[in-house]
Formats: sequence, structure tokens, C-alpha cells
Amino acid sequence: MSSRRRGGSSWLQLATTAVLVVAAVVVAVIAVSDLSGGRAQTASKALVAPSRQARSVKKKPVKRAVAHPEFVRNATPQPGWRKYTGPVPILVYHALGPPPPGAPFPLLYVSYGNFKAEMAWLYHNGYQAVTLDEVLSAWYHGGTLPAKPIVITFDNGYPEQVRFAPHVLAKYGWPGVLDEITENHLPPSYIWPVIHRGWEVDSHSLTHPDLVTATPAELWAQVHDSRVYLQKTFHIPVNMFCYPSSEYDTAVIDAVKRAGYTAAVTEGHAYAFRTEPYLLPRFEIEGGVSQLAADLSYYKPAHYGW
Repeated sequence: MSSRRRGGSSWLQLATTAVLVVAAVVVAVIAVSDLSGGRAQTASKALVAPSRQARSVKKKPVKRAVAHPEFVRNATPQPGWRKYTGPVPILVYHALGPPPPGAPFPLLYVSYGNFKAEMAWLYHNGYQAVTLDEVLSAWYHGGTLPAKPIVITFDNGYPEQVRFAPHVLAKYGWPGVLDEITENHLPPSYIWPVIHRGWEVDSHSLTHPDLVTATPAELWAQVHDSRVYLQKTFHIPVNMFCYPSSEYDTAVIDAVKRAGYTAAVTEGHAYAFRTEPYLLPRFEIEGGVSQLAADLSYYKPAHYGW
């Protein structure tokens, strides 16, 4: 009887031990499963989180640089130009477009079509527009010019001179010269674009008075203060003066020289020569291509161009 009790007791111990082992294994498996699941969940969150974060970040707007008009080719001396000190024709334009009803001087208006045709005629006949500064550099400082140089100027400062004309001239790589009346005409925002194209801007006085009848103080203000305004506003040299209504005398010329200008323009049927820098004549264009061609041909000096 005692031996059977001992045998039953051994079997019970073995069974108990087996149950405990199985329970331990089950606990271990659950623990490992929880641990693995937690890691997987953490890894999943780590993978998902960046995409959610990326979706929540707003893209900053890209700032674009303001594009200035292109600097035209002939605003600087080009390869192939030569030293030249001979005569140069200068043209002058006033208003562009159709004259408004009741315009006091309708002949001063050149239509858009005529202006385009005149520039095309110049180009196809070998002319190359340059600035007056480039002409003075060639005349007095050994600079260079194209074979048939010409200067195209615009008097007073009207919107179409800086809105329409630059696009026509840019087609040929040409700059223009704006002779600006500095009071109550074009605002700086209209003038900056042509400067960025390489145009020259010069003074046409403060208010376009008759300088011959002006008092000495008024004369000085008209020629000096207008130049200072352009220099300070646009940081440009302003080497040329344009006589209002082509009226001048020795007192006016002396004031222009004292104000620091190195040349001055007027009007007249002639090519400009280096011998008279303060009396440079300009052809006033009013009659279309036929007048332009006739003037440049009839008054052309024998030694123009190279």
C-alpha cells in the first residue's frame, strides 16, 4: 500500500511540473508576441509619421526675380566697329501715334506705322543706331562706331516714346536717346525701363521755357537743376543738353557749359560734326520714309561713314 502511494505521488508531481512548464511557455510566447507587435506598431508609426508630417508642411512660395528689359546690343561698342571721327546724322521725334482731336501741333505726331517703316528703312539701308555718348566717345576719346552710325532722339518725354519706340528699336538691337523735360512729364517708373535697355537719358530743361528770354537765375536753374535731378534719380551721367524749341544764344550756351554738359543738340538740316559739340543739328522727322530718305541722302557729306 505504501508503494502504490509513492507511485501515485510521483505521477502527480510529474503532471504538475508539465502543467507549469506549459504555462511558462504560453506566457513566454504571449510576451514575445506583445513585444513584437509593439515594435511592429512603433515601426509602422515611424514609417507613417513622416508622410503625415510632410502633408502638413506648407510649401513656401518661390520668389521670382523681377526681369528687366534686355540690354540692347548697340548700347555698347561692338566687335567690328572702327574708330571714327566723321559726321553723324541725328534724328528727332516728338509724339508717336495719332494726334488727338484739337492737337495744337498735329505735324509733330508720327504714326506707329510710319515709325516702324522708318526704322525698317534705316536698318535695310545699313544704318546702325547708337547713343550720343558713344558718338562723343568716338569723336574725342578714341571710341568706335559702326560703318553708318545714326542717333535717334525723342524730345520732351511722352509715354509712347518709352512704351512703343523701345520695342521697335530693340528689334534691331538699337538704343534711343530720351531728352526729358524733368517737371510734370514722365515719372521715374516710365524712364527706368529704357535705362535698363541701354538708352541714354539727357536733359531738355525743367519746364521747356524760352531760355533766351529767361533771367540768369532761371536760366541756371533750367540747365543745372534738371541735370542734377536726372543724375541723382537715375545715377546716369547726363552729358547732353537739348535746347527747348531750339532757342539759344551765347548766354545759354555758356550756362550749358558751366553746368557740366559736354554737348548740346538743336534742330537743322545737316549732319552733326565734332567741331561744334554745342550746336549739334538734328533732322526733325515728320514726312515718313520719303522725307527721311531724302534728308539723309541730300545732306550727306562725302566722307560720312567708313
